[in-house]
Amino acid sequence: MKKILTIIILILSFSIPAQSNEWKNKNKWKISCGVVDKESLIVNGKSKRYSKNEFKLVDVVFKLDKGEVGSCPTDKKPAGGYPYSGRQEITHKLPIGHTIFETDITINGAPSARSTIFQIHDGRNSGAPPSWIGINRGWKIIQKFPKGECSKENCKMLEFITLETGKKYRFKAEIDYQKKAKFLSVKYYLDDKFILHHYDVPLLTKKTDGPYGPTKPYIKIGIYRIGETGTTTYTYKNLIVKTKKKSSFEKVYAEFIVVVKNKIDKNILIKIKGFGKEKVIEKAMNECTKKKADGCYVHYSSKVAKF
Repeated sequence: MKKILTIIILILSFSIPAQSNEWKNKNKWKISCGVVDKESLIVNGKSKRYSKNEFKLVDVVFKLDKGEVGSCPTDKKPAGGYPYSGRQEITHKLPIGHTIFETDITINGAPSARSTIFQIHDGRNSGAPPSWIGINRGWKIIQKFPKGECSKENCKMLEFITLETGKKYRFKAEIDYQKKAKFLSVKYYLDDKFILHHYDVPLLTKKTDGPYGPTKPYIKIGIYRIGETGTTTYTYKNLIVKTKKKSSFEKVYAEFIVVVKNKIDKNILIKIKGFGKEKVIEKAMNECTKKKADGCYVHYSSKVAKF
């Protein structure tokens, strides 16, 4: 009997860590605020009425005509120099761990002064959310983060892209959100091209009143625009939300500090901070060998603690 129990315990000890690193599909959406009209929100081919219930989706189409105002209370107020905001959005609770949101997106119609296509909220009642990506009046990809809350190095556009109306793009957001963290990190891709990173963006720590409870981050997709010039339609197809508990960001994207010394010349001390452990070590070692070819070694390396 003892041998059987020992075997069971060993099996469980090996299987539990593996499960934490397996992808799990998530698909529980809510309507944000309300539905403007019967054409503004089409879920899986059918017009969607407002309900507080969660629903699954594969395809969703958002459509707003010129002059249509969103259903959130703030939409009727001036924003960004314009008298109101147009809005039709849905939300999904942000899972804990490493999450990938991926979809085919097509944009049609008339541009706006500013419109979002993807947002991550922490439930704050006012101001910009921790991370969002959108388009301007020239259909150029734009980004935003809360003012003064993210450095230029950590929140940076890597590729400046102008979208074409009617063209399908594969959009992906890769998110690292840990339960005890006060930060989240996001990498954005368009057609597999890494276009933007928002790294270690602070989350609001005080209690907020988001749709999933106090201080619970969530994803938003759909149209949220100001300064529209006509009818706009956003189509999201083949939509996937999947997550795993174990983060894989650290291996390729975490920020590290590395100190390199020289055994022969004690006066040489190289200290470098950057993203990706191996890259930072390589850079520090190269700096050391430029000063003296022999004797360089890594004295210290560590992930930069930010929470």
